[in-house]
Amino acid sequence: MFYEIVYEDGTVSVADYPSDDAATAAVMEQHNRAKAGVKNGPQEASATRVAKVFVYPTHPGDYGAGGGLAADEVLASVKDLLKGRDAIDVQSLAVSVSALNHPMVNEAEAHESKFKMEADRELKLELA
Repeated sequence: MFYEIVYEDGTVSVADYPSDDAATAAVMEQHNRAKAGVKNGPQEASATRVAKVFVYPTHPGDYGAGGGLAADEVLASVKDLLKGRDAIDVQSLAVSVSALNHPMVNEAEAHESKFKMEADRELKLELA
């Protein structure tokens, strides 16, 4: 399973753990280091508290890796891009359409998933 760890500062990382128990142990160790004000391993940076953890069956960065999207999704996105415009730069439209299968969300909230792939669930943790 893959786990998207969302930190309190809004950054994320993705880790692969064999089980929820293994993920919980690792995430809680990270969170407890941050609460204690200690370093985040050999990087010498301070550890950061964890806000949420989302669970995926495959790596969320693999979203759109095949290059294909449902025609309805593409059409709806193009309509949104054209809404309220009399003319549009075709190169800009091409870039926007090309970005539709990018795995990351452009404007995600600070403590929400940064990936377009829908998570199976959120890992329940005691992050006090």
